[in-house]
Amino acid sequence: MLTAAATSLAGCDQPGRSGPTMTPPAAAPASEVATPSPAGTTRPSATPRDTAQPSKRSPAASPDRTSCTPDAFLPLMKRKFDDPATGLIIARVDVKRCRNNYAHVFAITAPDPSGRSEYENEQLFLRRVNGRWVSVAEGTGISCEDPDLRPEMLSACRALGYR
Repeated sequence: MLTAAATSLAGCDQPGRSGPTMTPPAAAPASEVATPSPAGTTRPSATPRDTAQPSKRSPAASPDRTSCTPDAFLPLMKRKFDDPATGLIIARVDVKRCRNNYAHVFAITAPDPSGRSEYENEQLFLRRVNGRWVSVAEGTGISCEDPDLRPEMLSACRALGYR
């Protein structure tokens, strides 16, 4: 099923379910995110090139590196899709691309006790708005190659570098 309108991933969209708003987990302290330089090395002084605006592909252009990890998306996907009554459980998240405040992820379902997957994995294109991830489009049959993309999806595809 394709949903093109931006919807919150709070899990409240599903009837009979409620939950907190989808604020991503707090960012890890800088010491856990940044890779320290080896002892005894010095960095060259900044040049005009170093102080220029970051390019679209630089890490500085991404929202927060920790918000683009599978571990950051897993609680969001579990709140949105998990339904223990039917056996639908999201086991992990595969992050295909994440940059420029957009993400392309797959919510991977857990197999049933026999080892078979009863449910399809769910594909989502997300946009980070005011610190929260919202769905731009979701479904198994969506692609940035579609000739008739809606404007929201086209923006996501361009920001992610697919077009």
